[in-house]
Amino acid sequence: MQNLADDIAAKLKITSEAGTIDVYIFANQADYKDFVGRRFPDVPYRRALFVLENGRSMVFTARGRDFETDLRHECTHALLHAALPMVPLWLDEGLAEYFEVPPGNRAFGSPYLKTIRWACRFRRVPDLGRLESLGSMQAMGEREYREAWSWVHFMLHGPPPAQEELIAFLKRIHDYTPPGSLKAHLSQRIPDLRRAYIDHFLTWHE
Repeated sequence: MQNLADDIAAKLKITSEAGTIDVYIFANQADYKDFVGRRFPDVPYRRALFVLENGRSMVFTARGRDFETDLRHECTHALLHAALPMVPLWLDEGLAEYFEVPPGNRAFGSPYLKTIRWACRFRRVPDLGRLESLGSMQAMGEREYREAWSWVHFMLHGPPPAQEELIAFLKRIHDYTPPGSLKAHLSQRIPDLRRAYIDHFLTWHE
């Protein structure tokens, strides 16, 4: 957990406030699903879950093949929300998708990379404005997770102004300043944002 917190702080220039994250680990998915379904009946089913309730950060997950990935994903949510008063849904999930991968694989090892690179060959770029408009977990499907991850990857590994704008965006949130549209900020710094996104993924190789 500490390594994950350090990675997030180093990449995003944010530090989580002091506090604890309660992690509940179930023996199997069946027990987890039964508990979460009863405890949080209005929450759409997810393989693991982060909940912020009355100022208390809780992560629920289960032993299994994806245990470590799920734990990193949900703890990323917990750490982001401990550092910031709010996180836009798409960015919250995009960052969690990025940091759920082991550190050595984050740049090149995501299962999304091949699909995104293939789409870029046909000049298909995810609509960041559409992602920014999403307001509920019900709107987040596999496509939205993949597209959110891709914009995070672009900002963390693409042109330096992109990472600078992400860090500035998060700082405005931290300072309780209206952050505006990240798409608008990126477009101001990178005039041909679409081209920069495509070039990033088409030239991104180990």
